[in-house]
Amino acid sequence: MANQAQSLRKAIENLINAKLHDALAKPGGLDRLIAHRVTGVASWEIRQAEKNLDNVLADILQGQESEALA
Repeated sequence: MANQAQSLRKAIENLINAKLHDALAKPGGLDRLIAHRVTGVASWEIRQAEKNLDNVLADILQGQESEALA
């Protein structure tokens, strides 16, 4: 359980870091952040961080399903 929580925390932090870096380190970052919220279009780094978070959540849910069936 602690390992799952750590993985989830790290994936969330990576997504936040990717969004902050994109918004603060590059010109027009706030406009891109707003556009991402409206359209779902994001930079490669943000998409990868979102995909990683989705994978971690899927692994956690799959593990809970396995425990429920056992």
